[in-house]
Amino acid sequence: MTSSLATHGVLITFRRPDALVEHLRILETQTAPLSTLLVVDNDDDPSIRDIVAKHPDAAGRVDYLGVHGNPGPAGGIAAGITTTLATHDDDEWIVLLDDDDPPHDDNTLAAVGAVTAELAQKEPSVGGVGLWGARLEHGGRLRAATGTSPEPVAYLPGGACPHYRIGALRSAGGPDPTLFFGFDDLDLGLALDRARTTLWSSGIARDHGWTSMVENRRVDPVVRPASWRRYYSLRNLVVILRRNQRGVAAARMSLIAGIAKPLVNLPFRPRTAWKNLRLNVLALADGWRGHTGKRLDPLDLPTWLQ
Repeated sequence: MTSSLATHGVLITFRRPDALVEHLRILETQTAPLSTLLVVDNDDDPSIRDIVAKHPDAAGRVDYLGVHGNPGPAGGIAAGITTTLATHDDDEWIVLLDDDDPPHDDNTLAAVGAVTAELAQKEPSVGGVGLWGARLEHGGRLRAATGTSPEPVAYLPGGACPHYRIGALRSAGGPDPTLFFGFDDLDLGLALDRARTTLWSSGIARDHGWTSMVENRRVDPVVRPASWRRYYSLRNLVVILRRNQRGVAAARMSLIAGIAKPLVNLPFRPRTAWKNLRLNVLALADGWRGHTGKRLDPLDLPTWLQ
């Protein structure tokens, strides 16, 4: 089955010109080309605008949107979706794309689009379909869908070429731009669920080079170097779980991932574990207070985190 969907790409980029060029080249060779493409540049850089202008064949129509101040992936996605919703119909689809995570091969968008079209015919409540997705367990853990046929999930990661029905996005209210980075896709998925639409993992992830992403893996007990990404992921997960009446899961995750893990590693990797503990406490404090936004600037980090 081939896709007949009207699909509109929203591609988020920030200071990765080489990755953007490669991504646009891959979009030019898709067997099911995008109807339109909006490149959202979170740096509003004229050189990026020029790159976009040089790739008019990446979709039926290619546009550029510059956003000042780096609002993060969440802010860029929100801006791109809002712009796209203004000019397209409910039964059309938005495909979210990230500059350094292009479709795996020339047939990826066609394959996901075909599954999306088939599901939409059978299930009127379908709000989104991706190469793969994950379920949210009661304890707050995310477990990847591993089947080879479509199955319902709680969220679609950004790298899974997620296709969202425009009407469903209008009903759900769109993503929260204040999350800045991390789990904004989960927040969007749960918002779609509240709007009584469903998300689906396509079951074709392994066919498109995503084997490693769909295997269920145990949590790594070893702490990694502290990073701003960790702050946002931990903070946002607390915020999102609490928004969706999963306070027990938020508390469990806070204690195990946020506090216990660095404490266990303190005797073995004291410097790294201490930085992680300090960062995690900051993230948890903001998460439980509901403080979102760009609280840590990746380009101007405090000395202790550098």
